[in-house]
Amino acid sequence: MGLFEELKRRNVFRVTAAYLVFAWLLLQVLDVVGPILGLPDAIARYLLFLLVVGLVPAIVIAWAYELTPQGLRREDDPDTRAAAATPRRRHRLDRVIMVGLALAVGVLLFDRLALHDAPRGIEPPAAATRVAPESVMPRPVPAAQKSVAVLPFVAMSNGPDDDYFADGLTEEIINALAQLPDLLVTARTSAFHFKDRNLPVADIARQLGVAHVLEGSIRRAGDRLRVTAQLIHADDGFNLWSETWDRQTADSFAVQADIAEKVAHALNVYLDDALLERMQWAGTRDVEAFIAFQKGIEFYERAHREPNQISLLRQANGYFEQATGRSPELVDAYQYHSDLFSHVLISQAAGELDGEITQGDIAHAPAALLQDYQRAARHARSASQRANAEFDQSIIFGRWRGLDRLARQTVALPGCDPAMWLHLVAPLSRDPQAILGAFRRMAVCDPLRIRPMVHDVGIQLWLERVDAAVDMARRSLSKAEHPSLSRHLALGLALRGDADEAVATANSIIREEDELLRVRAMLAAIRGDAAAAQRHQVDYLGKHGPDDRETLVLEAVRGNRAEANRLAATIDARSFGHIVLLQAVYDCLCGAPFDLDATPTFAALLVESGLDWPPPRPGGFPLKDW
Repeated sequence: MGLFEELKRRNVFRVTAAYLVFAWLLLQVLDVVGPILGLPDAIARYLLFLLVVGLVPAIVIAWAYELTPQGLRREDDPDTRAAAATPRRRHRLDRVIMVGLALAVGVLLFDRLALHDAPRGIEPPAAATRVAPESVMPRPVPAAQKSVAVLPFVAMSNGPDDDYFADGLTEEIINALAQLPDLLVTARTSAFHFKDRNLPVADIARQLGVAHVLEGSIRRAGDRLRVTAQLIHADDGFNLWSETWDRQTADSFAVQADIAEKVAHALNVYLDDALLERMQWAGTRDVEAFIAFQKGIEFYERAHREPNQISLLRQANGYFEQATGRSPELVDAYQYHSDLFSHVLISQAAGELDGEITQGDIAHAPAALLQDYQRAARHARSASQRANAEFDQSIIFGRWRGLDRLARQTVALPGCDPAMWLHLVAPLSRDPQAILGAFRRMAVCDPLRIRPMVHDVGIQLWLERVDAAVDMARRSLSKAEHPSLSRHLALGLALRGDADEAVATANSIIREEDELLRVRAMLAAIRGDAAAAQRHQVDYLGKHGPDDRETLVLEAVRGNRAEANRLAATIDARSFGHIVLLQAVYDCLCGAPFDLDATPTFAALLVESGLDWPPPRPGGFPLKDW
């Protein structure tokens, strides 16, 4: 008791309390402003170490010295002891502690309310963002309102992989919510269109066609993880729910699952044990796997925008292999991974010269592609995913027995992502409308994705719905540029008789010179100008390089039947030539671009497929008389 009283008299307890309060306050301030100022995460660890080490000298100083108006004086000095014994001196230390606690509470409130309710890069809703009390949730939600877009979570820290981690967490939440049949969830491509874009929530929701938006942020410091999420009703900006989690990084899967369940609860979506289990197993439980997966997607998307496509796809595949090596259940990674091998096989079958493709690539590609399709089917999370993998495997590897029936069975299954090669059978299918419907379902789930836009326009041109195709192409190009959309718009204008507008449109919106020359050749053929069509074809091949598939199409639309058949026979004799010939049929929009007698391998596959031949011959190519 003598020691306790002496520690109390010398204000050791008060100094220790003040030190701890201000140390915690300093760490909180650094936690809030560090990411804003771009400070490295290691600073927090160094500061914590210094504060822990500094506690011992603070206690020693409190024991041996006293703070007086004249500065620090030794405690055993009689005058110092007398001054320290006054209540005024003790109350001053109490006030210091109270001020420190008040500041700590202020920093905590600022962190929770100001920063977390308005993540960086996302504009807060204009209306008041009240958080609905738990006792009144879930409020009734009409069926049409059961829709949500999960925007990319914002990385509030600046570690080397934090942005990929945030993207991975976002995608895992999307995957979990997508398992609920009663909830419309915007797919990844369209949701990530708004990454790093400062737009009002109402505008984003309107573009995506959803009633609710989920946004949030993550902050990592070493193994520490803070995740904040909030669900917003887009029309009025009302916060249906918001929450913050402080966990270890390894627990991120539990956070993702909790967020998905609470979103479903807030939107009054029914959850039974089977749906909960599907949500919990929709993605991966491995943090490093989904970080590698996000890195792979980054290179994959660059590969489809930049000229050095093959080398970028190789880099993407390195990350996809890391991801599936840790988490074999990452089904989407197999589809991305297969793209490199598809490019290799189709390029060699089409007679294209690509200096990046080696003979080793060509030899390795068939087995690697087959393995990707088989793994995608084995690890599929739904009947639709499995059917897509089986359809793609069948069409690429020439297993066409009952192919039309398989296509119609595939599109009849629920799901938002049709098989990769499904569009190619549309001109020959007995039910092209069902295939068009599959891409329109995809557009509802993923309204800003290019793929459903391109194939919606292409199939409508085959169905001779030219005005609708032109309107669709224009609406789609207002959202995003794409060579196929530009080509289809120009061809659609020409096919409906607007030849001058078609040429002017092509000249104004097609950026790549070789693509423009190719479209000019097609437009000249539609006008009936054989000389101009041939001239543009020669210029195209001089710019683009050898390409038997495109040459076959251009010869066919010019009416050069003998040369078209010669090229078709050359392609048919190559491995995987059947898929290139199917692409030529789809691209020509001219009926049959070659005779089956010239392509015995393709003809044999067609007999087994149940597909119709010849395809319908839309009007518009006067030089082609067969």
